[in-house]
Amino acid sequence: MGLFNTLHLQAPCLACGVEIPLVLQFKYAENWQYEYKINDQLRWNSRHPRSNDGTPGMKHVVLSAISEDCPLCQHDGDDYLIHVYNDVLTSIEPDDQRYNFFDAQRDYLVLEE
Repeated sequence: MGLFNTLHLQAPCLACGVEIPLVLQFKYAENWQYEYKINDQLRWNSRHPRSNDGTPGMKHVVLSAISEDCPLCQHDGDDYLIHVYNDVLTSIEPDDQRYNFFDAQRDYLVLEE
């Protein structure tokens, strides 16, 4: 997967239902092992824009993300969606497969420029 960023939050494990410190891995903005929380502003590399995935300043972007294993039940990572509005990580939800990242050949989709 190469370099990626992580989003850290409290949420229930989709397998055991217990609230855990959920960690989601994603590739968007500057990928440099940055650790984010909900409502954090994404970092972009203006000096070397080729090290960014995506374009800064989009109104609404949805990201494909995968969770790390549950620390309690050891359930393998689940797929999630992260919603980004104006470069701010705003919310997550389980991936219901309504977005086709495979055909887009990238881990994000711009829903509104």
